[in-house]
Amino acid sequence: MGVMKKHFQLALLLFCLLCLELAGFCNCGGGSICREVERKALVDFKNGLKDPNGRLSSWIGLDCCSWTGVHCHNYTGHVIRLDLRRYGGNGSLEGEIRPSLLVLNHLRYLDLSENYFKYTRIPTFLGSLVSLQYLDLSSAGFIGRVPHQLGNLSRLQYLDLSYNSVDMVGSHWLTNLSSLQCLNLNGVNLSEAKNVLKSLNTLPLISEINLYDCELHIPLSLGVEINFTNLRFLDLSYNGINSTMPQWLFKSSGLEYLNLQGNNIQDLIPSNIGKLTSLRVLDLSYNGVLSVELPTTLGKLCNLTKLYLSENKYFSGDLNRLGEIFSGCLKNSLEELYWSNASLSGPLPSWLWNLKSLKALDLSSNNFNGTIPKYLGQLLPELDTLVLSYNNIAVRADWVPPPKLKYLNMNYCKVGPKFPSWLQNLKILSSLEMSNASIVDALPLWFWNFSLDIGRIDLSHNEIKGKIPAGSSKLTNLEILDLSHNYLEGQLPHFSSNLAYSDQAQGLFSRSSFSNTSFILLSLSELYISSNKITGSIPSSLCELNYLQVLDLSKNMIEGVVPDCWNHSLIIMDLSYNNLHGIIPASIFSTILLVLHLSNNDFFGELPSSFKNCTSLKTLDLGNNKISGSIPVWFGENLQALETLELRYNMLTGTIPPQLGNLTYLHVIDVSNNHLSGAIPYSFGNFSAMKTDNLGFIWSSINGYVNNIEINMKGREFQLEGRIPSLFICIDLSNNMLSGKIPEELAHLLFLQSLNLSRNQLSGQLSEKIGELRWLEVLDLSVNNLSGVIPPTMTNLTSLNHLNLSYNNFYGEIPYGGQFQVLLDPSIYIGNRGLCGVPLNTKCEIEATLQPPGLPNNEDDNNLEAIWFYLSMSLGFIFGFWAISGALIMKKSWRYAYFRFVDHIYDKIYVLVAVNLKKKMKRKCGLASE
Repeated sequence: MGVMKKHFQLALLLFCLLCLELAGFCNCGGGSICREVERKALVDFKNGLKDPNGRLSSWIGLDCCSWTGVHCHNYTGHVIRLDLRRYGGNGSLEGEIRPSLLVLNHLRYLDLSENYFKYTRIPTFLGSLVSLQYLDLSSAGFIGRVPHQLGNLSRLQYLDLSYNSVDMVGSHWLTNLSSLQCLNLNGVNLSEAKNVLKSLNTLPLISEINLYDCELHIPLSLGVEINFTNLRFLDLSYNGINSTMPQWLFKSSGLEYLNLQGNNIQDLIPSNIGKLTSLRVLDLSYNGVLSVELPTTLGKLCNLTKLYLSENKYFSGDLNRLGEIFSGCLKNSLEELYWSNASLSGPLPSWLWNLKSLKALDLSSNNFNGTIPKYLGQLLPELDTLVLSYNNIAVRADWVPPPKLKYLNMNYCKVGPKFPSWLQNLKILSSLEMSNASIVDALPLWFWNFSLDIGRIDLSHNEIKGKIPAGSSKLTNLEILDLSHNYLEGQLPHFSSNLAYSDQAQGLFSRSSFSNTSFILLSLSELYISSNKITGSIPSSLCELNYLQVLDLSKNMIEGVVPDCWNHSLIIMDLSYNNLHGIIPASIFSTILLVLHLSNNDFFGELPSSFKNCTSLKTLDLGNNKISGSIPVWFGENLQALETLELRYNMLTGTIPPQLGNLTYLHVIDVSNNHLSGAIPYSFGNFSAMKTDNLGFIWSSINGYVNNIEINMKGREFQLEGRIPSLFICIDLSNNMLSGKIPEELAHLLFLQSLNLSRNQLSGQLSEKIGELRWLEVLDLSVNNLSGVIPPTMTNLTSLNHLNLSYNNFYGEIPYGGQFQVLLDPSIYIGNRGLCGVPLNTKCEIEATLQPPGLPNNEDDNNLEAIWFYLSMSLGFIFGFWAISGALIMKKSWRYAYFRFVDHIYDKIYVLVAVNLKKKMKRKCGLASE
């Protein structure tokens, strides 16, 4: 009895201690006040931080235990938990992490994740917080080396350093983390940290290892040394593992999650996979291995619920032979199968319909054909996700779909031609994608109310007719509506985010007037109705959609003015290719607007000053309108995010402001076909995005909207869509009145692909530096006043495939070599009288090649001087003769005096000559007598 009493007392004591320990983690508001020394340490820690959003505004007063993110032990008052993780939209903490944290020597939990301590190294002193059990520094902007001092944290159970710009050299310090259970080093560079897995293998309690994208080195000989007995979770994805699956994996019989995605593993699935009997999730997608069979031992994984095999071109046999694998215990356990883009072909295999527990099936982007079983809803009753897009699969008109379907993607399947009536049975569908589904029909009345949970509808690229909608609809959860590229007509309906309007709208449900019908769209964020036959005007009710971010009504027949009522939620607006007119409304311009396409309309007026608000604008396309005035100077000062500037075919005047050179990200500028004058700014050589091939920052799509630009290249109009515009680098200033020289600074734009300066009044010679534009594909300098020789350095333009130098004043020999050997169309050089050489019929003479057209050579210069000399002398003689003769004829006294003067001179000369002759005769006679 005494022994039992002692045991009871001991058990009671242990229970009380346990309760006290658990109570220490609770900060219930009625506990103790924090220690003064720890409060001061926290204040000093806060003073080192930058808190622009005031997240730590509660850190005042004496009781630090009531401060945001601070948790104290209920009895001792020591700070044991500091949780400063950035949640949701809260602002990031920045600045330095001060060593005053060392005062908190009872701290067990520290979370600084999702902040931005930019250009800061992980503090080494964190290794002195020896009571830490939980440390999360993920996604916090740290750089540099992971400090080995963290190995001092022997009590640490959770360590997360993922998604920082850090690396690790050496891994031995990991062996000291004897209590570690979970490690996350995703994104940490481990290329210099040898034997990481060997070090982790020494940790007796490790159960979760995350090593995604770590450049991990795994020696083939590692298998003998590794034996993770407690490992449950292992992520080695995207590490470039170029070998067979490591054999040591199959010793981890307790493994439940294995992710080898994005490697280059050979012989993808060995038969040993059957030893991992606890496996629940297996991800082998994106390995790209060819011609490897699935082993039958895969069917022994009776706990497997999720199997990812996508993006592996490895199966080329008969899919029906896999029935043996999937007809065993997998048919009861497997819930999700992802097998897209794997070169699978033929009819859908029958064993698929035996997977009774299947909830998600993705077979997209294969070569399947045939039809889906009519009663799929009975065969796979639990299915909630079905993705069959990009196959040649047909869907019966009387198909009975699984009743629990929430996500249905049948893009590029044969659903039509009739609009599928079986959609009415999908009452809880939240996402419907049937783009390019061969539907040639009108939208039925019931479609707009068949599922109140619908959040996404994509019926684009069909031949759907009629009007939208044919009645009122309350799609309160709809976020994305894409009806683009169809044959819809009529006016846009009344849009509303006001539920109170719905009662009035119900009365309009049966009316035929399309313009009076309404959409009740509380959550709509993206609306695409481009490339249809919509007429009428843009209803101001669109402005009532408070969450609308993307509006694409391009390529319709909409007319009238754009309402000036837009809220500041829009990030993309595309109204191009319509019949809109008037002044661009100021309410469009906001600080979050990213894309504005208004081209090919009749907008007029000057560029409004409210454009200054668009500090985030990436694409501005106002081409083919009637915009007048000058390009504002503040374009280059306020629109610093601009990547594409399209102002072509307008009525702009004035000069091009040099401030445009400040647009660091600009890679397309097209102001052609305006009335711009003056010189090309030298600052154009500053376009940073045109100096590099690293255009990763340039976007190609936002949400569901795909970027597009229209350009003139090689004399033809092109519309570039998707990722192509983001990679294109172009300057088009053609068909203006620009004058002066072409700035040689343009040669700094090393990755420029198209340069069109044609049809201006540019003069001067081309710089030799033009040969530095090695990526230039299109160069059009035609119809200008350029002169001089064509620089021989242009033969270095190895990418050049279109050249036009016609109608200038170039002279000399056309360079030969490089792309000039294939650019042999004589029209390239027409209108330059002084050019010679291939491909022209004019041969070059050595001296002639050095002279500009219309100017003489040296010999011609000498002849011309002689002609002028004799001509002037003759004219002078004639003028002098008639000047003297005329005076003698007119004046009798002058005539007598002149002849007397002549006679006198004659007499003197005669006497002088006679005397001299007589003297010479006497001298000759004297010499002869001697």
